[in-house]
This record gives sequence, structure tokens and C-alpha cells, in this order.
Amino acid sequence: MKSPFFKLFSFVCFSILFFFNNSVEVFSQSDYKNNSKNTIYIEGAGAGGYGSINYEYIYFSPRTFSNNQTSKIAFAFRLGASTYYLNDYTDTFNPEIIVPVAIHFLYGKNHKLEVGAGQTITSFVRASSSDFQPKRDIRNHTHFILGYRYQKNKGGLMFRIAYTPILEFNTDYQHWGGLALGYAF
Repeated sequence: MKSPFFKLFSFVCFSILFFFNNSVEVFSQSDYKNNSKNTIYIEGAGAGGYGSINYEYIYFSPRTFSNNQTSKIAFAFRLGASTYYLNDYTDTFNPEIIVPVAIHFLYGKNHKLEVGAGQTITSFVRASSSDFQPKRDIRNHTHFILGYRYQKNKGGLMFRIAYTPILEFNTDYQHWGGLALGYAF
């Protein structure tokens, strides 16, 4: 059974994507041609465990209507990948897989406040209680993001330091943080 927070988070994410989908079409060609929308980065610690490789896409960043400059507001979607153990308890290659998925709100020009939330999906191997054979188990963990990001709208170097607490198994609150370094294009 999924937690009420997971259901609410899913509803909010899909609502934001649906609501802003038409807005992105209106602004897509002329307004975005000089701004970077893609970011690839590595993160030490954070939502992907001890380290992860991530891709982020800014799907909504409106223009200010008075002077046709880029707004200080942006929404981004993140998808990452990580692993922890490569071999299971029987010493067979059977890696644990960690996938952070999140929606971020960014505020600022080059120096940005970042606030976000998402799910970290983990797939790990454990011993089955009936026959003690390896069995893959998939779990969801909610994570939050509050941090500082340096990233120019035109692209280039991206740096982030963030507080990223995790609700392990959506029950146990764990304090966590992360550093990220990447490139926006």
C-alpha cells in the first residue's frame, strides 16, 4: 500500500507537468534558444546514496513580460542512477540499484535557491525468508532538497550544495546532504 504522502506527491508532480505543458509550448522556440535547459552532474552523497550520476531538464522557465528577460523562476525534473554493492550476499554479481527522481524549484539568476522533493527508488537483493535464496526487493524513499546552486542561465559549470534529508522506507527520517558538480548546456 502506498503512503498518503506518495499519492499526494504523485498528484502534485503530474498536475505541474500537465499545467505547464501548454506554457512550455508557447515559450519553446524563441524564448529558450539562448538558455540552457539540460544539466549533467555527479553528486556526492545526496538523494542517490553515496554518489550518483544525474540528468536534469528545466521544463519551465517563463520570460518576464516587461523587458523580455529570463525569469528568476524555473522548474526542473531530475533523474539519476547509482549503485552501492555490486555483488549480493552470495558473492554473485547482482548490483543494488538506486534511482533518484525529483522535481526542483529554482529561484535566482546565476546564484539560485533550490527546493525540491522526490522519490529515491532502491532495488536490492536480500535472502528470501522461505528458502534463503536471493530475492530482489524494490523500495521507495522520499527525499527533500534545500540548497544553493551556482548555474548560469546560458550554461556552463554547475555547482550545488544541499541539505537532502531522506525518509527511509517513508518512515525513518535521516539527515543527509550532498555536493554536486556538473555542466549545463
